[in-house]
Amino acid sequence: IECTRVMRAPSRGGRLLAAATRSISSPPKIRSVADAASHGLGGPPPAKQRMDLASTPNVLITSSGLNSAQAIRDLTAAVYDAGGSIAASKKVVLGSHYSLLMALWLPEATPASAAATLSKTLEAHVAGGASLSVVPLESAGGGAEDATVTRRLKIECPQKPGIVLTVTQLLQDHGAVTSQMEAGTSAREGAIWFEIECLVELPESVVEEVGAQLAFWSDGAGAKLLFDASPFRAPLEAA
Repeated sequence: IECTRVMRAPSRGGRLLAAATRSISSPPKIRSVADAASHGLGGPPPAKQRMDLASTPNVLITSSGLNSAQAIRDLTAAVYDAGGSIAASKKVVLGSHYSLLMALWLPEATPASAAATLSKTLEAHVAGGASLSVVPLESAGGGAEDATVTRRLKIECPQKPGIVLTVTQLLQDHGAVTSQMEAGTSAREGAIWFEIECLVELPESVVEEVGAQLAFWSDGAGAKLLFDASPFRAPLEAA
């Protein structure tokens, strides 16, 4: 008889379970952000600000580590949560490691405050193991600059230490900088050959002099040289 009474009069725990079941099968109707907040669901994320024609990158991220899809996903998630937009990015992979540069725009008052905001977000999103740095990008001054041109430089020669140092020293002496560079080695003719290709930004007034000095060096080193305005990664014609 007691068992019959218990089944007809459910316990308090049974009534709570039944109420929970009803709430799951019939969820509350959410009609507004306030309703969502009252049910603990939160509202939609705040709208992100788009870049406009006056926006320029104000933060630079450098990152390196083991290459994986999650590493880049975590990085871009941090950028999004910080309200940032990716203006430009370059990534290279050597073996199992990557290195990445990413220029960002954040709607902050100054590059320093933008970098501070992004640094805090990165700490919360990016797991350990990757090397990260955040650099504020200050606007360039408005002073007059010498006219510059871009030239492609490609060198192939038997490998030996000091080749890159020689080339970069020659470029530095003439106020030239490299904006893109790739280098590698390969087995050829029973020896190891070295190849370097880069884009060089230099004052127009020194182009001929730099070309003449590179030609003089390449003759002495037994190197194949190309220094002209052809596209990057163009084939090197036989000397």
